[in-house]
Amino acid sequence: MHTMINRDRAAAGQPPLAYDERLADIARAHALDMHQHLFFAHESPNTGTLDDRLARASYLVAVARENLAEAPNVPQAEDGLMKSPHHHENLMATDITHVGVGIVTGGVKDPRNLVVVQVFARPVERQTPEQAKATVLERINQARAAKGLGAVTIDGTLDKLAEAHLSDLPDAVSDGALSSIGKAVLQEAHRQGSILVTGARVVSATEYTTPSAVLGPHVSIGVATGRAKDELGHEAMKILVIIGTD
Repeated sequence: MHTMINRDRAAAGQPPLAYDERLADIARAHALDMHQHLFFAHESPNTGTLDDRLARASYLVAVARENLAEAPNVPQAEDGLMKSPHHHENLMATDITHVGVGIVTGGVKDPRNLVVVQVFARPVERQTPEQAKATVLERINQARAAKGLGAVTIDGTLDKLAEAHLSDLPDAVSDGALSSIGKAVLQEAHRQGSILVTGARVVSATEYTTPSAVLGPHVSIGVATGRAKDELGHEAMKILVIIGTD
């Protein structure tokens, strides 16, 4: 099936997906769960959603998708998925890099069938806050270099203020919290020029999007990063960037 997936992607001009045994384990366990408990759904009464299954396996992703099929054989399963608009969208997605396939003999509708699960993902690196901070700075400097600008200046005072106020930034990273932090920083920084406080929550710093405010010629910044949780309780990283302009 992995060969068929990449064949179909190649026919559509999409790059191949690397095979991932950890994703295959997750896919196979879900296929077995459906087979044993006679249900056919993305959400399991036993293991929850795909996000839950990935989190339980400590598999960190920026994007995850899942296809389910029941068919007499692998070619018919892939053909059926290709003919279904939503499943076809997952197969041809441009935001994924890896795939794992789980296949169990004994269908839910017909015991002669196969139950097939395809799990697609774009895995990301698990980082410490220190590693995440270095990645944020790297991404900022890459964005600046793309605009012909030099590396950003790290302001020691702003850096300390970012670290001091990181705990004031909720995992949800609300505008209200950023505004409150901004007012406090403005009083504590004791510097001329303007200050802008930005924040983000990402699954990994490798997914951080550089704010346009750091792409000016005369800016300095302070950065702090820390562990967070998303709304489902899955691990994430929160990032606080204080931007000063002369």
